[in-house]
Amino acid sequence: MENPSTLLVVHDLLVSRDFYIDVLGLNLVEEYEDSLKLKIGSHNVLMFQGTMEATNYEHGYNSNSSLVLTVSNLDEKINELKSKGVVFVHKSPNENRWGRYAAFKDPSGIVNELMEFFT
Repeated sequence: MENPSTLLVVHDLLVSRDFYIDVLGLNLVEEYEDSLKLKIGSHNVLMFQGTMEATNYEHGYNSNSSLVLTVSNLDEKINELKSKGVVFVHKSPNENRWGRYAAFKDPSGIVNELMEFFT
């Protein structure tokens, strides 16, 4: 298997399109009435508008698909996204063995993360 992509099923395709392109900076590759293909780096993000309500969950072991977006300065990117109305899950960044990270929600409630890797 090679070149994995991420699938996101969203509540409102147009709202999510604007969020992922205008706020997060992903590139639009293809657009259809019911779906989008976005790209960030060499990674594809396929997006469909769902027709059923998503199951409510807490971010953790039972989370849905998540994008982990690498940044060089986590605090700066958090401040930038907060100024654009992005809602973060935690009050301050967390840390794991690979670096510091901060989780945030998209307009559909999908939790994604920013990651600043240790050098």
